[in-house]
Formats: sequence, structure tokens, C-alpha cells
Amino acid sequence: MISKKPKYEIVKDYILSKIKNGIYQPHQVIESEFELSEKLDVSRITVRRGIEELVNEKILTKKKGIGTFVNPLPKFFGFKAGIGFSSEVKSRGLVPSTKLLKLEKIRASEDQASDMRVNLGDELWLVERIRYADEVPISYELEYFDSTIVPYLTSEICENSIYEYLKTQGVEYQFVDQQISATLSDEKISKYLNLKVNSPLIDTKNIACLENGKPFNVGYALYQTDSFYLMHTVYK
Repeated sequence: MISKKPKYEIVKDYILSKIKNGIYQPHQVIESEFELSEKLDVSRITVRRGIEELVNEKILTKKKGIGTFVNPLPKFFGFKAGIGFSSEVKSRGLVPSTKLLKLEKIRASEDQASDMRVNLGDELWLVERIRYADEVPISYELEYFDSTIVPYLTSEICENSIYEYLKTQGVEYQFVDQQISATLSDEKISKYLNLKVNSPLIDTKNIACLENGKPFNVGYALYQTDSFYLMHTVYK
């Protein structure tokens, strides 16, 4: 099967793997565009695009006439805000894992019914989890799924990527409405994410919708900021 991954992602993956494995050290100059082009069998334009993406993500810095340097950033550099935690972690060359805290069916409250466009008291799945990257706790998640669209969930599914499972069932989001704010950690979340109480957190709420606009998932996530930040790419 031919990979549909854009060629510039090959460049990004190569550079990120070199950083993760300690071959590229902070402040070190990476290989030239020509060398990367030859080694990865891609055009210099493709190499330039991959490098520009990593510069925008603050992983690399370009110095005119000198070269491209590795920034001394934390291990867990910027993730794009939104859903798809596992895929974001993997794209950074890290290993995702999950601790499932709770999986049960509940009845929709007024707020949940409004967000999910279901009737008050309709059945929803509740999934409570902690998400990790290379065994470091990154986020606490509280997710709700419409059980008429997602009729089947197990502990095994929830301890991995729920969205990867749903894709195999023909359930994929077309768009996500997102709200991002800032908050401080209480004792419970501090314990889960190994933080001091009142540590700053990124607070997100995502409503994932099918192609017809019907929400099937409402998710709340709290991200630690000690070794992590969220990133948005803005297009013209």
C-alpha cells in the first residue's frame, strides 16, 4: 500500500527522530538542505517545507548564512490543539499510553443534551482517562459519546485511541467546535498530572461532529504546561 503521507512529513519525522535519539543535540546545526534532499530522496523544496514547519513549531531556528539549529526545547514540544492525542504523540516520535479511570453509561444532563443534541436523560458513554507521552502524564480527559452512534466501547478500546477504533467502524468527525481557556490545577488534577496545586493548565472543550453536523463526542481536557504547550497553525 502506497503511503499518502506528504513528503515533507518524511523530512519532519527524520529530523524529529534524530532529536529524540540524541543525534541532534540542542544548539547543533542539522544537515544541509542538499544533504537531506539526497539522503531522503526528496526535492530541496520538500526539505525546505519540512524545515519551515519545524521552525514554525519552534523546534528549529534558521540563521542566515550559517545553517539550521536545534532549539533547546523541552522534550514534549507543541501539539496542535484538538482531538487525536495518540496521533499527535506518535507524530513527535513519542509513545502514547493511557490510564483508564472510568468507563460507564450515564444519562444526559441538560448541558450534555444541549451539546450532543440529544434528549435529556438519553444514554451516553462517559470515559475518564489520563493520557501520557513517553510515560509522562500530559492531560486529564473527560469524554462523552452518544451511545446511539457509538454503541460499543470497552476498557481495551479506551486504553488506546478511541478515534482510531471509531474510524474502523465508519465513524469520523468532519469538524470540531473548540473552546480553549486557562485554569489552575486542583488537588485531584495535580495528583493525576504530577503537578503542584494551582499549576497553570490549558483547558479545552471539543465538540466533534459528523458530516451531517450531528455531534457524537463532547470532550474536556486539561493539559499540563510544564513540558507542553498547544499550538495552532493559522493559514491565510
